[in-house]
Amino acid sequence: MGSALRVDLGCGNVKRDGFVGIDQFAGPRVDYVLDLTTDVYPFPDESVDEVFSAHFLEHIESPDHVFSEISRICRDGARIEFWTPYAFTNEAFLYGHLHGITEAMWNHIGVAHRDEYIPMLKGRWQLERFVYVVDEVTINDLADHGVDLDFALRYFKGVVQEFGVVIQFRRDLSIAAATPERCHATSRFGEHHPLDAQSSGRVAAPARAARVTTRIRRLARKLRP
Repeated sequence: MGSALRVDLGCGNVKRDGFVGIDQFAGPRVDYVLDLTTDVYPFPDESVDEVFSAHFLEHIESPDHVFSEISRICRDGARIEFWTPYAFTNEAFLYGHLHGITEAMWNHIGVAHRDEYIPMLKGRWQLERFVYVVDEVTINDLADHGVDLDFALRYFKGVVQEFGVVIQFRRDLSIAAATPERCHATSRFGEHHPLDAQSSGRVAAPARAARVTTRIRRLARKLRP
């Protein structure tokens, strides 16, 4: 059996080691130059073991062709991994970014309306994991102010530096939808820490959290007309 075939889409000059790089523009790290939104990818059907892409999706008008080609070239059980800015950050609104991406898009594709995507995907995109990259300074600052990290991820802007999703491609259409694990990390390839209701980062002491809640309520009363 030959070595695994791994592809980095929109790699630019930061292609991952051990991956075949594809990009619209030529560069020293690019193996194939083509338009990822219209051209056929240079791999046979069901030949790729892993697809990786970082900070590419937010730059294209529509990912339909990209997703279709990924499904065509992926073997059953292949790993698909995307990294993008998180919609609730300033970086998501930089010039050239056409979309703000959150969990909602991936849940729509992999869980809530998965059957609608069968004609495009020719299989199932089984969501395995959402990863929120949050630096240690932010994690500790939230804790010092009595704010739980999981709460901040759900409701605050500017907490997440980068957002990742890990997907498994399956050709069996009868497979049940999967609920992805939610994790945080301090870097893209750093250790992933599961998020849950009890513990996420440095959990604030109950008394400190109560004080913050009281402050918020007082502020809300002052702002009432």
